[in-house]
Amino acid sequence: MTEKIKKKSFFRSSSDTEVYDLLKGQCAQGSLSADLFVQFMHTLDPDTADRIEEAEKTADRKRETLIYYVENSFITPVSRHYLFNLSRVIDDLTDEIKDLKDFIQFFDYRPTPKNIEMAEINRDSIHILEESVRAWISSDDDRFWKGMIRIKKNENKVKRLFWENIREIEGEDSIRDIISSREFCRDLNSLANKTGKVADRLGDLKIKSIK
Repeated sequence: MTEKIKKKSFFRSSSDTEVYDLLKGQCAQGSLSADLFVQFMHTLDPDTADRIEEAEKTADRKRETLIYYVENSFITPVSRHYLFNLSRVIDDLTDEIKDLKDFIQFFDYRPTPKNIEMAEINRDSIHILEESVRAWISSDDDRFWKGMIRIKKNENKVKRLFWENIREIEGEDSIRDIISSREFCRDLNSLANKTGKVADRLGDLKIKSIK
């Protein structure tokens, strides 16, 4: 169920802080999912897998709350279109993490050290997203833009590890292992790309919010 927000009037205006707090909440949920996923890769604990499932559902509810808020605000700090798109790509992160968890469970896949390294870099980038929204709220533009740069650098690191993984996978004997390892590495790389896309959209939104 969508988190309830008291609706004063369809024609009420939203404050910048309220909107960005909702975005911050979405990013925080992404950080939680990323933390749980790295933990799951180390332990393969079913309870942690269940927590990832619940985190993804909570992330959906947080997105619903933001959408409800924006749809029922007469004035928003930037275009609704940009807010909707940003909220959607943030939500894509928790969806991708859940899919990665499902892959491990369904195929009984055992993550390699490089897989875990890729996941840890992705986790760090998702945390930086959350920190960057906090910097935005506190008007710390320098920290915000430094965060965006770090995320793009991390995206390149994951891409490099992806190709290193692919070269190593080619030496495996089992066709099944080769296919499953390629798919898992591709999905980890996709998570990095999606995090980079959030950074791009967040940067665009930041520029468009400058008065």
